[in-house]
Amino acid sequence: MKKLIFRKFIFDAFFAFVLLSFSLSLIVWVIQAVNYLDFVSEDGHGFRVYFLYTLMNFPKILSKLFLVSLFISIFFVLVKYDDNNEISIFWTIGISKIQFINKILFFSIFLVILQLFFNSYISPKTQNLGKSFIRSSNIDFFPSLIKEKKFIDTLSNLTIYVDEQSKNSKIMKNILIKDEGKDGIDFQIIVANEGKIVKKNNKNYLILLNGEIFSANNQKNFSSFKFENFEFNLSKFTTKTTIIPKIQENKTSNIIKCFLNNINYKKKFFIDENELVCSKDSYKDITQEIFKRFFVPLYIPVICLIACILLVNSKFSKFNYLNKVLIFMLGFFVIFFSEVIVKYSGNKLSNDLIILIIPVLLLFTIYLFLLKKNNL
Repeated sequence: MKKLIFRKFIFDAFFAFVLLSFSLSLIVWVIQAVNYLDFVSEDGHGFRVYFLYTLMNFPKILSKLFLVSLFISIFFVLVKYDDNNEISIFWTIGISKIQFINKILFFSIFLVILQLFFNSYISPKTQNLGKSFIRSSNIDFFPSLIKEKKFIDTLSNLTIYVDEQSKNSKIMKNILIKDEGKDGIDFQIIVANEGKIVKKNNKNYLILLNGEIFSANNQKNFSSFKFENFEFNLSKFTTKTTIIPKIQENKTSNIIKCFLNNINYKKKFFIDENELVCSKDSYKDITQEIFKRFFVPLYIPVICLIACILLVNSKFSKFNYLNKVLIFMLGFFVIFFSEVIVKYSGNKLSNDLIILIIPVLLLFTIYLFLLKKNNL
C-alpha cells in the first residue's frame, strides 16, 4: 500500500515535470526560432539548415529550464495533494513526514543524474551538431543576400556589389565581385554588365555576361582578360561562421582536459585545436562551463526540499496563502542564485570552493529545519 501511493505521487510529480518542461521549452524554442529566421533572410541558408539548427537547440533550452520546471511541478503537486486532502492519506497509513521527504530526496537524486547527462553530453553534442549544419551549408538562399547598391561581404573571401536587381533577385546588372584567395594575398576582381544565378546539381552558380577579370598574386603580377560568358561557382564560399566550436559546444572530456592543463596537473592532456583552443586566457570560461554542467544540478535536491517546506504549514492556518507565496518566491530566488553565482567562478580557487559548498550547506540547513519544525 505504501509503495503504491508513493509511486502515484512520484508519477504525478514526474509527469507534471515532463509536461511543464516540454511546454515551457517549446514556447522558448518557438520564440528563438523566429529570431533565427535571419539565417535565411540575411545569411542565405536554406530552410532545411534553419530548421535543423533550431531543432538542435531544443535540448539546451530543456536543460536551462530544468530547475524552474522541476520546482514548479513539485510545488504545485504538493499544493494539489494538500488541497484535496490526499497528503493526509500518507500520515493516516503510518508514513512519517521524514519518510515522505526522504522519498522526494531519493527522487531528486535520479533527476540530478538526468540533468548531469543532459548538461555534460546531450546539450553540447546537439549544439555542436546544429552549428555543423551551418558550417557545411552551401548558402542555398544566396539571392537573398544580394542588396542593390550595397557591398555584401557576408560570405568569407567574397565581396559583391550589384547596381540593379530583378524582382526575383536572380538577374543582376552592373556587377562587381572581389574573390580573395585563402591566403589573403591572391585575389581577382570581376566586373560584368549582367549576371544570372542558376542552380546545377544543388549548387549555386553566377552566370556573368560581357565583363572582364583582373587577377593579382603574391608575386605582384597582374593580368586581365575579357569574356562574353563566364560561370562563377558560388558553392565554394561559406558564411563567416566560426569553425572552431564554442566552449559550450565542446565535449565534456575536452573541457575537463583543458581545466586540468590550466591548473598545471601533473599529466598534460592533448586537445585538438580544431575542437578547442585551450590557453591560460580561457581558464575562467572553462571553469564557468564546468560549473554550469556539474554544479547547477546540485541545486535540484535543494529546491525539492524548499517545496517540502509546504508540509510545515497547516492549510487551515490564516497565513497559509502567504506562506505558499513566500515558499514559491524562495524557490525562485534559489534558482536565480544558482545561475548568477556561476558567473563568479573561475577567479580564485578559494571562491570556487565556497561556491561548491553553498548548495551542500543549503541542503543540510533546510533538511534540519524540516526535522525541527515537524518534530521528526
